[in-house]
Amino acid sequence: MEDTTGELRDRPLSEEPEFVDLVVGRDRDADNRSFGELLERLRWHAHLSRSDAAAKLGLSSEYLRLIEAGRRTPALGQMHNFLAAYGAEGETQKVMPGGDRPDLIVLDPLNGEPVIVEFTSRIREARRTALGGPPEDDETPLDESHRLDEGWTTRRAIELGIAVSLLVRADDATIRRVRQMLEGSSAARAGAAE
Repeated sequence: MEDTTGELRDRPLSEEPEFVDLVVGRDRDADNRSFGELLERLRWHAHLSRSDAAAKLGLSSEYLRLIEAGRRTPALGQMHNFLAAYGAEGETQKVMPGGDRPDLIVLDPLNGEPVIVEFTSRIREARRTALGGPPEDDETPLDESHRLDEGWTTRRAIELGIAVSLLVRADDATIRRVRQMLEGSSAARAGAAE
């Protein structure tokens, strides 16, 4: 497996811990390819064809092919499904001795060694920034005028990241109430606009 920890050591710890083997997501082509290859090895080890694995995962075979080629990256939230579908040994966001909580730890079926994977995304980057770390690829100060994308401000992305991180831990009843509240608020805004 390609050693990427050397390039990570030059980054501040608030961005990426040194113990990470792969950082996958936007603009991480080499790690995305290595991660795709790892997922492909897990699928082979489970004796699953790509179409059988895609059906178990609720994905198209083409999308799974793109993931395995490193051209797409599954979300961290999907990794539990991958581990279950492939019968792979691994854990998502397990608190380790010392307090670290890597996004994903999975045993590579090729050599039995653990692979530690960190996922990046706009929401995760915003949450990391909100918790005190710098934005991953942007040192611009946080202000309402800084646009990330169509209509997205850094502040909005941070708030969304925090809300999503809280919803991940919420029970089903709370999630339903939040959804109803948001749907009601959207309907009220639409009615006011008419």
